[in-house]
Amino acid sequence: MPETGSQGTALAVADTAKALARYRACAGICVRVGLTMLMGSVIIALTGGGPGWVRGALPALIGVSLFCSGLGLLTLRLSRRMRDRLAAGPWMACAAEAVPRGIHAAAVVLRDPATGELWPLTVIAIQQRYHLAQPGPDGSLWWCGDPRTGGVIAPPGGADLIWTQPVRGHWSRQRVVRAAQRQGLLDRQASPQPASPPQPPPPSPVSELFERDLQWERKTARRWGGYRWVLLAGVVLLGPGLAGSLASEKDPQIDLTVIAQEPDGTCEVRWTDPWSGERREGPFHCDPDRDPLLDGWWTGWVVSYGPWKGELYDSDLRGTVADEVNAALSVAGGALTLTGLVGGFKGRQRRNTPTEPPAEPPVEPAVEPAEQDR
Repeated sequence: MPETGSQGTALAVADTAKALARYRACAGICVRVGLTMLMGSVIIALTGGGPGWVRGALPALIGVSLFCSGLGLLTLRLSRRMRDRLAAGPWMACAAEAVPRGIHAAAVVLRDPATGELWPLTVIAIQQRYHLAQPGPDGSLWWCGDPRTGGVIAPPGGADLIWTQPVRGHWSRQRVVRAAQRQGLLDRQASPQPASPPQPPPPSPVSELFERDLQWERKTARRWGGYRWVLLAGVVLLGPGLAGSLASEKDPQIDLTVIAQEPDGTCEVRWTDPWSGERREGPFHCDPDRDPLLDGWWTGWVVSYGPWKGELYDSDLRGTVADEVNAALSVAGGALTLTGLVGGFKGRQRRNTPTEPPAEPPVEPAVEPAEQDR
């Protein structure tokens, strides 16, 4: 449904409003899929679970998840810019010509139907959507925006949206414009302008009441949308934190050979890696008050998960930051998850507003002049 106050603008066109909703929905799905894949990859990396081929594919899986998340966030940002442009002005049909640019992003040149000025624009979209920037059968594209800062183009009808921005660089703009001129852009006839969407009838008191309720519902939906992202961020942080804490329960305890020791307990130890069998040496903290019978021997634990795998630590968790990171992720994730749940629940609570239309004052019957004389 078009935004409030968008009557007469491009966003008031039904196909355009549906296209923008689809664009934003696809962006949200892309972000959620990417973050879910990233959270799963982190959990697998921390716990060391899953078959061997899954662990071997973790770098590629993390790369794909980061790409999906980044693409979704960029698309959400573009959708907001599209919404602002489409709600600010009407569609305008312009003669257009698509210009290939080799390894660079595709470009399109529009001709202002009023002044004949040429606008070279860069298409901001994945390559699979470049075909939407091709002019229609009449050689035109619909345009809504400012050629100096960017705007939206669409095939005639406004059912598919593409964000564009001005081509950067004076020489690049000149090359794109000359290419469009060679392809016959100046010889094309002006296309008929899109019909303005019908204006709604003046609101009645009852429709104003329901419109106010509808505006509140939209505001609530936007507020819940913000808390939804907070909840998702909390789950993304909470998952690895809990997974790391559970994985730490399986850290193996190993025997250490004390090579040298200081009076404060600082010591140098030698141990055998429980996974590779390699003999390793490193700093440690031994108990300076332990029984003399234990001189030259002590015990410790080895981290068994994540990027800290193989780090040696003592009973006070000295020697690795794994436990601190797990605790920080769990606390931050729990706080964000709770905030998202509580805030989202309150945001969806409906306020107590009357839904009955206001009572109309009684209409007194008209009095005939003859009855007034009596």
